[in-house]
Amino acid sequence: MLSVRSHQARCIWPMTAALGEGPVWIDDEAALYCVDILGATIFRYTPATDQRERCRMPVPITTVVPTWTGDLLCAGHRDIYRFDPRAGTLSLLRHVLDTDALRINDGCCDSRGAFWFGTMDLAEREPAGDFYRLAADGACERISASFVITNGPAFSARTDTGYFVDTVGRRILRTKLGSNDPFALRQFALIAEDQGYPDGIAVDAEGGVWCAHFGGARVTRFDAAGRVTDVIHLPVSNVTKCAFGGEHLDRLFITTARKGLGEDALASQPLAGGLFVAEVGRRGVAASRYRGAAMAGETTSRTCFFESSQGIVTS
Repeated sequence: MLSVRSHQARCIWPMTAALGEGPVWIDDEAALYCVDILGATIFRYTPATDQRERCRMPVPITTVVPTWTGDLLCAGHRDIYRFDPRAGTLSLLRHVLDTDALRINDGCCDSRGAFWFGTMDLAEREPAGDFYRLAADGACERISASFVITNGPAFSARTDTGYFVDTVGRRILRTKLGSNDPFALRQFALIAEDQGYPDGIAVDAEGGVWCAHFGGARVTRFDAAGRVTDVIHLPVSNVTKCAFGGEHLDRLFITTARKGLGEDALASQPLAGGLFVAEVGRRGVAASRYRGAAMAGETTSRTCFFESSQGIVTS
């Protein structure tokens, strides 16, 4: 029988995010970025100095990824933007959705420099969510999934395997990627009802898949065969996504949310919405960058700057 390793996570920034999401480590800055979707805020945390900064955005941002030009690609509710933190400018790159019933959710880049992202039904009832692939040349392909809420995607180090999450269906799915391969999702892991819903995922250097459990107070690692090998326990129930970071990519950063918690739950979970970290004895892979052209469309805002955010670190 496979032995399951248990870990504990500690809070390094009690940021009280309503819907903390999208952690990504940017190695040339040695900093972690994440977002509060409902709070329309991007956070930046620098572990070496414990520097904590936040940037209020003019539109809600659901996820951010680095680009080869040094700025950030950001997904909004219905559009894709470029954000230059140095100049404080947010520029529209591509319009995606023409309906207010859906929004863009999670996303990441593959090693070829394409940005993959998914959509979801805002009412969280209709199976209207699909996945998209924004190529480096700007072409955007929709891949039908018909999920209520999409999460992931995440990719193996060589990008030959992709993982995609059907949150409401409690499934993590897997597909082989290649120039001649059809996009066929097959079940990789099923999350038990008493363990919450699968949310954001990350893949480590060994090919293990780490899954955050919304409503499950944990992160679970599955090996390549879909077997549970590690569990990280958190003192908050709504765990949203994880990402490897740090100098050696050996620390797992974890975002959480206050969304959906009543007064009693919030009183018993004062660190809900905080940023956590766990030492798990494994290494991740560097975040892939979007390789699209540097140009963007109309500048939406010129006042998006990071400001220091003071607070006491709570273990």
